[in-house]
Amino acid sequence: MSHFYHSCRYLLAPLLLTGLLLGAIDYFSARWVDWLDTIQVMPYWLLAIAALIALQFNRSRLSYIASLLLLFYALTQHGLLSSDTYQWVFIGGGIITAVFCFIKDRGLLSIHTLVRLGIIAASLLAAYLWLSLLEHYPGMAQQVRERYLPFLSANGLATLPVFLAGAVMLVKLIKDSNLVHTSLGLTFIVWLMHYYAADLQSLAVQLNMIAVFLLLTVLFDSYFLAYRDELTSLPSRRALFNLSLSLGRKYTVAMVDIDHFKKFNDTYGHDVGDQVLKLVAVKLSQVTGGGKAFRYGGEEFTIVFANKQAKQVVEHLDAVRQSIEDYDIVLRETKRKANQNSNASKNRNKKAVDKQRIVSVTVSIGLAEHLADQSFEQCMKQADKALYKAKKKGRNQVCA
Repeated sequence: MSHFYHSCRYLLAPLLLTGLLLGAIDYFSARWVDWLDTIQVMPYWLLAIAALIALQFNRSRLSYIASLLLLFYALTQHGLLSSDTYQWVFIGGGIITAVFCFIKDRGLLSIHTLVRLGIIAASLLAAYLWLSLLEHYPGMAQQVRERYLPFLSANGLATLPVFLAGAVMLVKLIKDSNLVHTSLGLTFIVWLMHYYAADLQSLAVQLNMIAVFLLLTVLFDSYFLAYRDELTSLPSRRALFNLSLSLGRKYTVAMVDIDHFKKFNDTYGHDVGDQVLKLVAVKLSQVTGGGKAFRYGGEEFTIVFANKQAKQVVEHLDAVRQSIEDYDIVLRETKRKANQNSNASKNRNKKAVDKQRIVSVTVSIGLAEHLADQSFEQCMKQADKALYKAKKKGRNQVCA
């Protein structure tokens, strides 16, 4: 999957959908007058549910964000935040959301909980110290603003840490897009919108949106964990058998196996073996003819051609087999020059020498066409027999 496609899938598309959702909410807001009381109460329920579900699926960062927003909404609804405190919370909340993009999800009942709480406290403390610095040294703050940041207002200087955190967060989102990061990014955008365009939508509507973001992220992320192979990003065996329920009577199944993969692993190591699996997965995902590739397990893959006979898919399977055979894999091995006459101190400073070795892999493919009164599992067994036949005939070929 290209980096651009990955960014579109996990970053640009959600941002576009969020913009459309905001427009739809604003357009139909007049029709929700009768639901205002319910909308005002919904953040309590939605954010609490989002926090609990995120925690259940080990998405602790989303659980923390939902819990903090729930606390913020409760304090706001009861008038417990003054204007000065509001600005402090806004800056601290923006920093917390950005920092959470750079840490990993961890279990709640662990030492990492103390670290997360420390991050939250440190972010709020940093916001407090920044505002205190501007308050106690207004002359210096004005001088710095006029000399280096003339385009900023006094309030803009106060909230500058939020935009710096947002800029760093944006780089992270572009470089490493995933559902959790995108959800945190959308939360950050709505957080900015609440502070700078509070009249656009009520806080309740905005927090309801964030809660929906978090819930959808957990649900979709859990789906990908269940139905996607983590190493190759191909659909997993569970997804394969789920697809089998929707297949008609006419389809062809192909079983694909990497030739001599165990020997390759023993020779070059499991890290290189994982890279080979990823390469083969990419090539198989590009199979033509309407085929859909799955990671079956180990070095085995499955390709399903819906509404296709075996004779219609042979050329497509042979093409993908050839593309794998023709691809050269460059291995880098780092070794140190031996020097028998040097002392221990010099040994620690030896320079590494990179050697390049080019290797290639091949795959064997067996295919079987679904027959009348035959189950999907039975069809797969026939494809597996054809795969064994391809192995026995010398590998690196397609057999039916």
